[in-house]
Amino acid sequence: MATKAIISEQVQRIYARFLDKNNPSDVIDIREVMLLVNQAINKILKLEVAESFKAGLVDIPKCSLIQYTASVTADATNNRSFITLPVIPLTLPLDMGIWSISASNAAMTPYIPIPSQDVLVFQGANLSYLEGQIGYYVQGKKVFFTKDITLAGNGSISSVIINILASDFSQFADNDMLPISPEVESAVITEVLNIISGGRVSQAEMASQQEGQ
Repeated sequence: MATKAIISEQVQRIYARFLDKNNPSDVIDIREVMLLVNQAINKILKLEVAESFKAGLVDIPKCSLIQYTASVTADATNNRSFITLPVIPLTLPLDMGIWSISASNAAMTPYIPIPSQDVLVFQGANLSYLEGQIGYYVQGKKVFFTKDITLAGNGSISSVIINILASDFSQFADNDMLPISPEVESAVITEVLNIISGGRVSQAEMASQQEGQ
């Protein structure tokens, strides 16, 4: 597995060779490359999941998920509770950018997701759909639970574990190992090279240089 620094330096070296093959040098600010690496990871992971949906699959590669812990706030007026999303998830069908939410002391018993477009349908009497279990739905930057889970009768939950297909790789330091597969790593390098080359370098050339790394 690679780090942002390793991927960015590889992109920088490959691109330098295109501009001066006899005397390669740093030709683009490494900070700009790292920003592009973050953006490329987000784009590729989203496309990867979208393609799996088209193929009739609903699984998400676990290396793409990032786990957070979020504090729960009571909303007693509306007999519910909520958390504020630590990062904005990728926009996917059925709000699947939020892969799962569970109580911190019951990680293997997740709450039931309710797609945002169905919230009005399942409110009020229609909450019987949940058969007594607790669901959650997304509104903006908040996730609301169908019950106040901070109450003793609902578990006295103060924090939850949330697994997100996130668009935030800024939490990883430059030399932290990234939770992405080798296939995604290769695609990220190609995507960033495409962006910074502005079409001046052919796909064949980029593939050749990348294989030589």
